[in-house]
Amino acid sequence: MGLLRPDPLLVIGAPLTPAEVASAIHLSPSHPDPCSVLESLAPGSVLRHFDFVARYDRQSSFRPSEIEPLRKESDASADRVVEVLGLANVKGKGRDALVAIEEYLREKEREGDSWTKEREDDPVWRLWEEMVRDPPEGVHGFGSTSDGKHDKRATPLEPFEARGDFPPTLAEGQAVFWKYSAQIYSSLAHFSLAGGFSAPKLASVMRETNYLTSDMRDATHKRLLETSLFVLDAMSDMTTGSGRGWRSAFRVRMLHAQVRRRIANGKGRHNQYDVAEAGVPINQADLLAVLGAFMVAPMWSLRRIGIKVTPREEVAYQVCWRHIGYYLGISPSLLLKVYGTTFETAETYFASLAFSIFPSGAPPSDPHATPQYKILSSIANRPPRPSTVQHHVELCRLFLGPSLADQLALPDSQWRERLTVDIEMWSAWTLLAFGQAYAQVPLLGEWRGKDWEVRRQKWFRWAIELVVVYGLGERRTVFAWREADRHESKLQKDEGEEPGVEFGAHVGAAVRKEWRDLLLEMGVVCGSVAVAAVGCGVGIHRLLA
Repeated sequence: MGLLRPDPLLVIGAPLTPAEVASAIHLSPSHPDPCSVLESLAPGSVLRHFDFVARYDRQSSFRPSEIEPLRKESDASADRVVEVLGLANVKGKGRDALVAIEEYLREKEREGDSWTKEREDDPVWRLWEEMVRDPPEGVHGFGSTSDGKHDKRATPLEPFEARGDFPPTLAEGQAVFWKYSAQIYSSLAHFSLAGGFSAPKLASVMRETNYLTSDMRDATHKRLLETSLFVLDAMSDMTTGSGRGWRSAFRVRMLHAQVRRRIANGKGRHNQYDVAEAGVPINQADLLAVLGAFMVAPMWSLRRIGIKVTPREEVAYQVCWRHIGYYLGISPSLLLKVYGTTFETAETYFASLAFSIFPSGAPPSDPHATPQYKILSSIANRPPRPSTVQHHVELCRLFLGPSLADQLALPDSQWRERLTVDIEMWSAWTLLAFGQAYAQVPLLGEWRGKDWEVRRQKWFRWAIELVVVYGLGERRTVFAWREADRHESKLQKDEGEEPGVEFGAHVGAAVRKEWRDLLLEMGVVCGSVAVAAVGCGVGIHRLLA
């Protein structure tokens, strides 16, 4: 057992007794047809699949037959706009879909009264109106104020900012991300993306677009950086109509619509996508599963490494991603049903979606040719801290659990990789635990510890955004369609947007200095506490002698 490796078996959803866990129906990872077992489960059955165990009932989980209709549902509003603007016909570097929409509407506004009469029938205007509205009640993440009004804050709360007794909000969920940012960011890469896109139905779309499954290592890495930037944007500012997270979500929604249209028009990379088998590309079931991979999987990963997240923090993170899901084009009624109540219900619904799409039967014969291995290979030996492919494989195994990792043919690690992963997780846990403890100790009338924790979180935001934007070519992606032969190239000056962050040797020096200062202060405080503890111990010993 490593430093932070509790039992990999996770009980998800409503609590279960030890007897219920022990007597759970065990679905073998290599079962040739897991969907038939899932379909036939009696309501209320306790199921163990991979390294997860949960109660499988009608109120908090899908049967495979209930998922299939969702595979036929796309995002009709965005699809129509792609057709009207011809966005799926663009070659080369592609167009910024959001800018194209804004230009179209500005041009229409010049028509005056005639446009005012006709606009409600215009699909572009209708999509825009949908996107500039707040999500509906039960979906949005806006909290209540003391006077009963909505608090529409769409940027993260500062650490230690008072929450009151009100329900968790979008802003509070963003703050949860930054509190656990090192662990969540690693989980998104090693569980949500590397693990999630091993699912055949999702991987089949990736193959047609060369997205995350490319044989070109740099191309896959660039796509991971784009996804990272979307997450950083969404966790920074989801202000409707202007926030960079809102704009990124809008662009991602339009990119999904372009993928659907191109595959439907026979413009995929291989044109082997099977609609009858996998459903409409990037359908509502896929979107719900991917949203759950960003919402629920990181909380599972934190449990796997022994970090106890409070129930309120879990719900806040859920509320945050549910709000974002609306702007990604997921049906509000589905968001309410799947992710609109408790976190326990959200995680069991997500599990039922995931269980029905993960690979079944014998594991892949060539572990180095799988989508998951390609993703992990693409991030090996990269800044900010170069590390081996097997190090990332071991991180993936840790977050997914050994049973699912074996089913995905992720090679087992040697003791060296396990040790380096344990050290990495232990170091991150130490910083997190120190920040929370230090913040509770006032020094000389000043809350020095709170200041340290605020600086720790801000340092990560600063450092990771620098790494991501630099890797993209010192430009911010606008999620425009790019042909496969351009995927590995950095964004050029006529692509993307201004970086919004400063680069240069002086910036790198400032980042390193701030990190050293944080570690130095932590060392001094811990050392002082140790000296004080030893002194107290010696004094007590002398008094008792």
